[in-house]
Amino acid sequence: MVNLENLHTKMAIRHCLPMALILCFSISNASAQEEAEQLRRPFWMQGQQMRKAFADIAKTPQSWTVKFFSGTEAVAYGAIVSDDGWIVTKGSQIQKATLCELPDGKRLPFEYVGFDITLDLGLIKVDANELKATEWEVKSPDLGAWLISVDTETVPIGVGVMSVPRRKIPRSDVRGVLGIQLKIIDEAVIERVFPNSGGKAAGLQSGDEVLKVNDTEIVSRRQLIETIGTYRPGDSIVLKVVRNEDTLSLSATLTHPFGTFLSRIAFQEQMGGPLSFRRDDFVAVYQQDTVLSPEECGGPVVNLDGKAVGINIARAGRTATYVLPADLILEKIEDLKSGKFPPPIAEAAADETSESE
Repeated sequence: MVNLENLHTKMAIRHCLPMALILCFSISNASAQEEAEQLRRPFWMQGQQMRKAFADIAKTPQSWTVKFFSGTEAVAYGAIVSDDGWIVTKGSQIQKATLCELPDGKRLPFEYVGFDITLDLGLIKVDANELKATEWEVKSPDLGAWLISVDTETVPIGVGVMSVPRRKIPRSDVRGVLGIQLKIIDEAVIERVFPNSGGKAAGLQSGDEVLKVNDTEIVSRRQLIETIGTYRPGDSIVLKVVRNEDTLSLSATLTHPFGTFLSRIAFQEQMGGPLSFRRDDFVAVYQQDTVLSPEECGGPVVNLDGKAVGINIARAGRTATYVLPADLILEKIEDLKSGKFPPPIAEAAADETSESE
């Protein structure tokens, strides 16, 4: 029987894995079929043996990879971009994260420094030095090339192939919702906040009057409805509201207009697992057939040379995961550091400070 755990070289992976698949389906006698089934079961149903075959390639990239937590719950991965603690990740996925786990297992608080909404690219800073920075490959992988999604553990979280050439992902027509009902008056005053909504999670209350959405001043009920309608499910916004003569700034993440039961997201949860809220409107992505969860996005994706071609940016379908290419990441890092693209949390904090003054 072919032992995938012993496939330690790139040439072995290229040549022996296809042969292993052929052998699994060509053996005809009873004992050989049983042996082949033992190989197929973990290979197809769990993928563990296949992922183990790429463990040596992922060993060095593990030292570039971090994981984000909200309490004890893992919510995203990230890729270290410099030895002094700068890290990139999927920005919309870390809104609730509080700790960053470094490759050595140490968990630290972090500063959310920048967020480019066009790429869904977040930049964070941890107080750490002598980290190992990601080694990037800006050349596009060939169609059919192996792509390895790196974990912080020994075995990669996913292995797949480049299934579609680099392309643009257009914006969908689905609009995000805040989950509130407004009073039938001219001002944007909240009548009701629905359970399990973005508004509820943000802390909105009945009687709050919305004065601002991000940089847009809100002067009427109609304007609030139209402004919220320009955002998509998964987008985060900062709301300035008046409550009992106090001015507050609250950060909210919009949800799907059809709720959890009727949306395509719920359908995918039944058929193949949940999709990322933000999975469209990218200027360019690579597509691989790795099956990940939204919480497994944000970390490096490497080729057979162990170089990062990008980061996983969205679980987009049953067998489709998008990768944000390395060249788009590298050209944005300095702008994100400069404060040109502040994250929603930073904007909210700034508003609160100005109001308290």
